[in-house]
Formats: sequence, structure tokens, C-alpha cells
Amino acid sequence: MKQVHVNGKYDENNISSLILKLNFVFNLENKEVKNCDFQIKIPQKDFTSITSLVIYKILAYSLDNKCLDNPSANIDEITILFSKFHLHDLIKAYYDKKDVDRIFADIKPLQKSDFFVAPHPINRDVIKSKDDLSNKYYEIIHDYYKDKNFDIIEYIKTCLVEISSNFLYHAENDEKSILMAEGNKSKVEIISVDTSEGILSTMKEKYTDSNTKLLNLAFQRKVSSKIENGHCGTGLWLINEIVNKLKGKLIIHTEGYIYRNIQGKVSTFASSYWKGTIVYVKLPITEVLEINNFFTEIMSKEKKYI
Repeated sequence: MKQVHVNGKYDENNISSLILKLNFVFNLENKEVKNCDFQIKIPQKDFTSITSLVIYKILAYSLDNKCLDNPSANIDEITILFSKFHLHDLIKAYYDKKDVDRIFADIKPLQKSDFFVAPHPINRDVIKSKDDLSNKYYEIIHDYYKDKNFDIIEYIKTCLVEISSNFLYHAENDEKSILMAEGNKSKVEIISVDTSEGILSTMKEKYTDSNTKLLNLAFQRKVSSKIENGHCGTGLWLINEIVNKLKGKLIIHTEGYIYRNIQGKVSTFASSYWKGTIVYVKLPITEVLEINNFFTEIMSKEKKYI
């Protein structure tokens, strides 16, 4: 029996270690391997949003692609863990192979006194356009941050919309991904995890550079693997600009490589293989922001390309 033990704390800084424990399933498509046991024992206080989405996507990929045959797991404990992010019903549905589509489509945000969690299903049936996602998220973000810093709402919305838009345009083989926004009065984190084609695969449709150069190229203005199809190549670039402006954090895992922007310091390097793309954005909310000046600067840069 193959046993997979997951414990400890995984966050954006060491999620590669968790990926390394779980990514064996990407080599098992249609193999229906028997006798696999998952024991996930993470204290709920250490259970992070990025950990929840990585584990969820591994579970979904394994079952949707017939990687494993009736794997066993400590499902009751796992379900309790996922209740922290309002995803317990979905995890149980996947494990029971029952009502997955209905429960996935019914995922809703959760707001508590000291933080909000806004998981949202992303697929082409639920999200039809950028405006659709923006409207669905606006109320909970507005209500939570309107007394703290009204301008941050536009930054958060922009990142949410660009991340989801990038998914809809490029992750064509993934129908069950989730975009998560989690925040409190000092920060907001936005995470998206898919198991479709990664950034490198899509970039290689048009460009022939090395993997590290391709990943850096993806964040340049007017660069897109599908620019001839009406995509203007602004999504990742704009998210990067916002992260630079707010001195935040952007970490992307895709197909064995990481792009990392920590307060404007960028590095790109090889890491644990993930099929598809993991996007993590952290925006601090600790200073007065001048969003009008920021978007004025963005429009000024835009004119240079016209």
C-alpha cells in the first residue's frame, strides 16, 4: 500500500514541499492504482488557504482522471479541516463521488468578524466574463474594507478579475478550479490553483526560449501566447505592477518552475513539478494607497504601446 502522510504547516513559502508529496498522481492518469492511503493531519490553525486548494486539486485530478481506485483517507478529519474555508461539502462529495457538480456550483463566500474567506468556483458555466466575477465578489470585499481603505477594493478586484480571466483563457482542460480570496484588516491573499496546461506550455505555442526566460517573458506587457486571438497580454503584467506598487508578494508555480516577486525583487527557478498553474498574491493593507495615481501611471505606460 502506498501511504501519503501530510502534516506540518505549508504556506506560500514552502508549498513546494507539499507538491512534492502529492504530485505523483500526475503520472497515473487512467491507471486506477489500488491501495493508496492519504493521511492528512494538519492542525486547523496551520491549515492555510493555499494548502487547501492544492490538496483539493490533487483529489479532484485523481478522481476525474481515474488515477486511483477508491483511495482511502482520514476523510472525517480532512472534512473538518476544509470547513475552515467553507469547502467541506465539496471535499466530501468528491470522496463519496456524489453531487460534485451541484455542490461545486453552490460554493459561496463566508465572512466572520475578523476575516473573510471567499472561495469561488471558476469554470465556463459559472463565470461568463470578467464583469461576472467582479460583480459576484464586489459586495463582500466592499463591505469588509470600506471603513479601512476604500481604494484597496479596486486593487483586490483587479487581481481577482485578471487571475480568473487568465484561467478562463488558458486553462481550457480544467472545469473544477476554485479562486480563493482570504483577508483581514492587514492583508488579503488571493489564490488560484488549476491542473490544465501551465504557463510554460501555453507560452511554448509561440515562443522558443528556455523555461526560465519564458516564465519571465509571460510577465511582460503585450506578451501572450494567444495575442492574435484578441488577448492583449496585460493580465500577469498588471498583477505584477500592483504587487510592485503595494510592496506585496506574487508567487507562481507552473510545470516545475517558480516565478517569485517579493516586494519588487524577482527570481525565477526550478522547483517541484505541478501540472498547471498555482497563483498566489498577497497584498498588504497597512498604508494609505493612491489608486488614482496608480492607474494614471498604468495608462501612461499603456500609451507607450499604442
